[in-house]
Amino acid sequence: MKFVHLIVAMSIATSSSFASEFVSYKELSTKLLQENQKHGLLATTDEVKKALHSKDTLVVDVRTEEEWAAAHIKGSVRVGRQFPEKAIANFVLDDDGKLVKDKLIVVCNTAHRASLQALIFRKMGFKQVKVYPIDEWIDTCNPVYTKYSHQKYHGGKHHRFGAFYAQKCYEK
Repeated sequence: MKFVHLIVAMSIATSSSFASEFVSYKELSTKLLQENQKHGLLATTDEVKKALHSKDTLVVDVRTEEEWAAAHIKGSVRVGRQFPEKAIANFVLDDDGKLVKDKLIVVCNTAHRASLQALIFRKMGFKQVKVYPIDEWIDTCNPVYTKYSHQKYHGGKHHRFGAFYAQKCYEK
C-alpha cells in the first residue's frame, strides 16, 4: 500500500513540475501567429485567390463544421482538427500515395487556430504552409459561401444558397 502512495506522490510531484510550464491556448496561438507574421507566413488575399486555382497549393479550413457551414471560401476544403493527417491525405495525395499538393494555406477566423494547425502540417512535411484569417477575406469584400438560407424551409425547393458578402460591401 505504501508503494501505491509513493507512486501517487511521485505522479503528483512530476505533474506539478510540468504544470509550471503550461502555456495557455491563447498565449501559444498568439505566439505562433506572431512567428508566422515575422517569417512572412501570413498569406495575403491575393495569395489565397491564386492558391484556389493552383495545382500545387491547397486552401485548408480548420474551423468547426458549423463555422464552415455558415461561411467558407469556395474552393477551400474543410479539414477537422481531430485527425488532420487522415483528412488531408484525401486532398493532397494521388492514387499511388504520392504528394501532389505540397503547399498549404490554412484558414480559420483569425489565424490563431490555423497557426497551431500549420505547425502540425509543417511537421508532416509540407513544403510551404501559410496561415490566413477568413475575416480578412470577408472584410475585403470577397464572397463567402454558406449552407444556410434566410428563406423558410419548403421541402428543399427554392432555397438560395451561395455567395454572400459583408454588409459594408453592399453599401458601397
